[in-house]
Amino acid sequence: MQWIEKSGPASDLFVEAAVLRWCAGRLPVPEVLAIEAGVLSMSALPGVNLTEAAVDHAVALTAEALDLIHSVPTEGCPFRADWAARLHHAEHRVRCGLVDERDFDEVNLGRTPADILAELQSQRPLPPVSRFTHGDACLPNFLTEGGLLTGVVDLGRAGVTHPAQDWALALRSMQDNFGSEAEQLLRKHLPQDCWDEALLRRFRLLDELF
Repeated sequence: MQWIEKSGPASDLFVEAAVLRWCAGRLPVPEVLAIEAGVLSMSALPGVNLTEAAVDHAVALTAEALDLIHSVPTEGCPFRADWAARLHHAEHRVRCGLVDERDFDEVNLGRTPADILAELQSQRPLPPVSRFTHGDACLPNFLTEGGLLTGVVDLGRAGVTHPAQDWALALRSMQDNFGSEAEQLLRKHLPQDCWDEALLRRFRLLDELF
């Protein structure tokens, strides 16, 4: 069996391993082989990530991946990613100096993490729509081979929250990798509960702190 290894803080890897084990049989995710000494060993999945696919396949498979992820039943899911939980995590990262403002989107360059956090803290509660979400739904985290979706990876931020969490980052990733025309194609797949541009912007802004 081929395998891959991922290193990082032990606490983050234990969370990701738990998510992968819960997702087994629900989504095409890697099998957890071992976790020790800050290294998570997983089975290697076939294919390349969607940044290496033709644009039409990237659009179609991104929409397919999100539909598949968001269709996972949330009953009994132990992983929460609601607004309060994500904001608490963001506050910790800002307080500990873990946010690199050099990586901010162009529209946010020049802002400070504390400034962005203050704006996020002023937001109203999310609409009452909950789905299982990936948490970092960027094109490199979806794999394809032979025109099929073959893998969903990097699920350390997965949990139950509003599906705009995933659509916001997927749209941004599509534009970053393939341009605005590809983003507009993906927008045709947006579910109605994610049409609110302010909601999409909120989740893109939240992602600046992670």
